[in-house]
Amino acid sequence: MELQKHDFRPDYNKNEHDIADDFYLPAMRSSCQYDRISGYFGSTIYILAWSALQAFVANGGKIRIICSPVISDTDKDAMTEGYSAINDVILKESLSKELNELFALDSLSKPARALACLVAEGVIDVKIAVPESGMEPDLERLFHDKVGVFTDSHGSAVGFRGSMNETFQGLSDGGNLESIDVFPSWADVRDAQRVRSATSYFNRLWNKSEPHVLVYDFPDAVRKSLIDKSNGYDWKTLVKEISTSISLAKKWAPNKKNASKSPRKHQLMALENWVSNGRRGILEHATGSGKTFTAICAIRDALDRDKSVLVLVPSKELLRQWKTEIEDNIKDIPVRYLMCGDGFNSWKTNNTLQLWTRPSDTQKKITIAIMDTACGDHFIRNVVDGSHLLLVTDEVHRIGSPARRNILKINAGERLGLSATPIRYGDPEGTAAIFEYFGGVVPPVFSLEDAIKSNVLTKYYYHPLQVHLTPEEQDEWKSISKEISRLIAIEKRSGESISTIIASNPRIQMKLLSRARIVKQAANKIPLALEIIKKYYKDEQRWIIYCDNQRQLGDILSLLLDNGFNAYEYHSDMDGDRNETLSYFGKYGGILVSIRCLDEGVDIPSTTHALILASSKNPREFIQRRGRILRRYPEKYFAQLYDAIIMPEISFDDEEDASNSIVMAELSRAIQFGEWAENPSCVSDLRIIARRYGINYQDIKDGGIEDDKTERD
Repeated sequence: MELQKHDFRPDYNKNEHDIADDFYLPAMRSSCQYDRISGYFGSTIYILAWSALQAFVANGGKIRIICSPVISDTDKDAMTEGYSAINDVILKESLSKELNELFALDSLSKPARALACLVAEGVIDVKIAVPESGMEPDLERLFHDKVGVFTDSHGSAVGFRGSMNETFQGLSDGGNLESIDVFPSWADVRDAQRVRSATSYFNRLWNKSEPHVLVYDFPDAVRKSLIDKSNGYDWKTLVKEISTSISLAKKWAPNKKNASKSPRKHQLMALENWVSNGRRGILEHATGSGKTFTAICAIRDALDRDKSVLVLVPSKELLRQWKTEIEDNIKDIPVRYLMCGDGFNSWKTNNTLQLWTRPSDTQKKITIAIMDTACGDHFIRNVVDGSHLLLVTDEVHRIGSPARRNILKINAGERLGLSATPIRYGDPEGTAAIFEYFGGVVPPVFSLEDAIKSNVLTKYYYHPLQVHLTPEEQDEWKSISKEISRLIAIEKRSGESISTIIASNPRIQMKLLSRARIVKQAANKIPLALEIIKKYYKDEQRWIIYCDNQRQLGDILSLLLDNGFNAYEYHSDMDGDRNETLSYFGKYGGILVSIRCLDEGVDIPSTTHALILASSKNPREFIQRRGRILRRYPEKYFAQLYDAIIMPEISFDDEEDASNSIVMAELSRAIQFGEWAENPSCVSDLRIIARRYGINYQDIKDGGIEDDKTERD
C-alpha cells in the first residue's frame, strides 16, 4: 500500500488517539525507508514498530538511525576537541554500557536482541551524533524532538516530529510517542517543504556535513558485540514474541481507549497464571512493584465480563487511595462506587450492599470496604456472593487474624489476594486459612530483589547504624532475658523445640514483647536522629524519619524544630490535613517525622532519604518500611536509607533460641537488605556481630510475629 492512500491527521496525541494504530504502524507497513533522529542509543528499541517490521522488511525496508551517546559534559568537551583516539574510547565505553544495560533488563533483553539481529542483517544502520559544546539551543532541541521520515517505493514521504517517553518501562508499537505533528509530502506546498527540510537535515547529519554536530560511525567493537548477541536468534521469531507480549499488555490494560499504562512482564505472567488457576490466587509481589495496578487490570477484566467487584483494604487511608487509583486507571467506562467504613455507612440501609454486590446489570459497580467493617456479621449477611463476584483483598495476610477470618465466609467465585509477604508469622493456622480460601500463591513470586534488578524499584545505598542501650535499659533487658530463660527451662520437655514452647505459652510471649519494647523505645534513637540530620540533610531533600511511637515522634519533631530544621509530623491522629502535608512535602521537601505510614499502602514516592528508627520483629514490616522508600520517581536515581540497628549486650544460653530475639531477627534482615544495596560492604560489621554470637542469619531472617492492628468504623 502506498503512503498517499492513508488519510493521516496533521497531529496526534495519546490522550485522544491511538498513535500506533492510526499513524505509526500503517506508515511503517507502507514504507521502504525510515530515517529517524532518536534520543540516546538505548532508546532505539522504542522506535521500532514491532508488528509492522515484517511487512517493512518485505518491502526491502532499511532504517537509518542517528542517536546520541550518554556521556558526561567532560567527555563531550573532550570529543569536540577532535582527538579521534579519545573519541573512540569514549564512544565505545558509553555505548557498551548502554548495550549491557539493555540486555541486563529482563523486560528489554528480547527487543535488544531483535535490534542486534536487524543490525547484523543490514536492515538497521546507526550513527552517533554529538552536538558541539556551546551549540545553539534550537540545534540541541533537534536531539530531543524525535524527528522521523517514512518514504515509500513511489517516492512519497511523510515526516513527523514528536515527543517520546523514553522512560516508559514497557514497549508499544507507537514507539512510546506522547504526541506528534505529521506532514505528508503530498498534502500541500508547506508540508512538502517540511518533508524536504527534514530529509535534507537528516542527510547532512548522516553524511557528516552539518556544522556544529560531530557524527561518528557506529564503533566497530560495539557493532561486533551487538552482532555477537544475535547469534543463534531469528529476528522474525523474536518480533513475533514481542508483538504477542504487546498484544497481551493491551488485553490487560485497564484503560482500553488510551492505554497510557500497561502491565509489565511479571504482572502479565501473574494475571495469565491467575486465570489458569480458575481466577483464584495470591500475588506475592514486593512492595512498590505494582500489586494494586495488577489488581486493577483484573478488576477491569471482571467489569468487562459483567462481574461485581468487592475490594477489601486494611485501613481508612487505603479505602480512599484504592478508589482514586481505580478512577485514575479506568477512565473509559462509567463506574459507580460504594464505600464502606470510616464514616461511609450508606451500605447499611435500604439493602444497598445487596444491590451493589448482586449479579451486575447494565451498570459497572465496585464496592470498597475496610476489612474491620467487612468482617462484621451484618456485612457478611448482606453480601450477595456467588460466581458473579470478584473479591480483591489488599494486604491479604491481614484477614488471617481470628477477628477477621469471618471474611472467608464470603463465597466469591473469583478471588485475588495481594501481599508482599502473605505468610502470617507465628500463625500457621491463619496462614493455612488464607491459602486454602484463595488457592495458594500465583507464580511468579516477585521479590524486592527481583524488583530492584528489573528496574521496577530504585536502587539504593544502605547505611546501618549501630545503637546501644543506656545502662538502665541494658539492666532491664538482662533481667527480662533471665526470666524468659527460666520460664523456658520450666516448660521444656525432651525433644520439644523452644519455638514450640513459646508458641504455646502466653506468659513467655508477653515477656518477649516486653523485652522488644525496650528496643523499640531505646532512648539513644532520639539524639541519633538529630546527629544524622545535621550531618547529611540538605535543603529541598525529602526525608522521612520513621518512628516507633507517638512519644518518640514528638520528641524528635521538637528537637528538629528547635534546631531550625523544616520538619513536620505525619500520622493518622494528627490535627492537620494529612493530604496537605504530603502535598507540601512533595513540592518543597523537608523532613517528615512519621509513625506507621510506611507499613501498608501510603505512597510517598518522592522520598529520597529515610531514617528508620522503628524496630520490628515482623519481617513484613521490616521489608515494607524500607521497600516503600524505593518507589520510582522522576529524577530519583538512588535512595539513601539510614537504619538504626539496636545492639544490646546479648548472651544466649541453652534455654533461648536467637530467633526469638527482635535484635537478632532485625540484624539478620538488615544483613540481607544490605546485600541487595549498591554498597553491600555496608553490612560487614553486622556480619561480624552475627558470627560473634554464632547466628546464621539465613536461618532466622524470616522469624517473627503478627501485629494485627484494627480499623473500626
